[in-house]
Amino acid sequence: MVNPLLSHAQHNVVVPDQDVLQQWKTPDNRFGSYEDFLKGFQTQGYRFTFFNEINQPKKQIALRHDIDFDTNFALQSALIESKLGIKATYFFLLRSNFYNILSPQDFENIQFIRKLGHCVSIHFDPSIYEDFHKGLQLEVDLFREIFYLDVNIISLHRPNTFFQELDQPIYGIEHTYQSKYFRDIKYFADSTGVWRFGHPFDSLEFSLQKSLHILIHPIWWMLDEPSSNLDKLKVYFEQRVQALKREFSNNCIPFRKINESL
Repeated sequence: MVNPLLSHAQHNVVVPDQDVLQQWKTPDNRFGSYEDFLKGFQTQGYRFTFFNEINQPKKQIALRHDIDFDTNFALQSALIESKLGIKATYFFLLRSNFYNILSPQDFENIQFIRKLGHCVSIHFDPSIYEDFHKGLQLEVDLFREIFYLDVNIISLHRPNTFFQELDQPIYGIEHTYQSKYFRDIKYFADSTGVWRFGHPFDSLEFSLQKSLHILIHPIWWMLDEPSSNLDKLKVYFEQRVQALKREFSNNCIPFRKINESL
């Protein structure tokens, strides 16, 4: 059987709307307005789909978000996507030192993202388990118990070469590094705050309207002012420090006496 994702009967180059894409031509503006970034794909005729809906060689995008740091940024990007009629898949860590899916705010954020029509699932770190199949089973059972949702696909957190090349499901569940999502269609990622495989708008695949898999980490897009990835991390770190101090003050009266001196 011929894989439709590998069959390209026509290779007609479509010239993108230059007014929409012009802002992405300078190196210092590669992470500008997230809304304008998404509109760039829409002007090129792309339709955003969930992973299980990718079935065409052209004009489809599986938009993926791995949430490593903050569910508030995830909600911001989800609202922008909803405004544009775009759906995406959000993957959340169940065992994270940065956020807690059971905390009131994080739980509410995830539920809101789901209500906006996006898919929510598990961002799975196999490295913390001796048996990663059993580890995923544990997390899937927990996710179902909390959100009353089945898990049909997961993303892997910082996968090593073994997991990037693992083409089989884990515990019977597909993951985003299987060939049909990671090799058979073009993959772009903004991991570490840089385009590791080039900017999508610069690619031949984008000009040809080929189907794409795009990984976006909202932290690089939802902080407006800093331009570099390092500056964004500095700003975010300070925000987290201040939020932690507020939390300490709200829950520990003695801490209020030293809050201002820290």
